[in-house]
Amino acid sequence: MAKYVKASDSIIEVVNDQGKKLKVTERAYNIVYKGKGFKPVNEVSNKAQDPNTSEVDYFTLSTEELQEIKNDDLKAFLDKEGISYKSSDNKDDLIKLITGE
Repeated sequence: MAKYVKASDSIIEVVNDQGKKLKVTERAYNIVYKGKGFKPVNEVSNKAQDPNTSEVDYFTLSTEELQEIKNDDLKAFLDKEGISYKSSDNKDDLIKLITGE
């Protein structure tokens, strides 16, 4: 006979860059969906509500937050800011340029 254990994780709503929304457990979000680019809806809506931030200022993000951003987006930000980099630079190199390390 199967034994069922009630999950203690709460259900959260997450959304990806294309606007696809899902309801998942916090554990599933941390294990699966976070790595696929999903963000909790409340984080996304908080950024969208601030009229002064049409774009995210990568200079204000932590190294861990920058690790979640695609290399192409990091390079686009560096281009916009006029910061030069080598085309062979990896993500860690790009993040060091942004954080000033």
